[in-house]
Amino acid sequence: MRNLEKIIKDALDAKKCKFGAREVMHSTKGSRLIVLTKSVSEAMKSKIIEQAQATEVPIFDYNGNSLQLGKLCNRPFRVSAIALKIGDDDEIRNILEGN
Repeated sequence: MRNLEKIIKDALDAKKCKFGAREVMHSTKGSRLIVLTKSVSEAMKSKIIEQAQATEVPIFDYNGNSLQLGKLCNRPFRVSAIALKIGDDDEIRNILEGN
């Protein structure tokens, strides 16, 4: 989980991320990783997955809820999804494998 925190912090510092399911759905192109919480509706989740597969962007299912992801992102509001535009392949692979 530490790698996820680091990559989110780096993306926030560089302003290379998009928050919210609708924003993520429209910004999959150019993203390096998409993080989804359990709070995303099934309809929206399937649309995001479809977009991500078309652009070959990996998706990470965050175990927490949108409030926890918002706190991880240093935001005072709920974050149901985030698209990260930075991160190297090793960091992303470690996140996806759960290391």
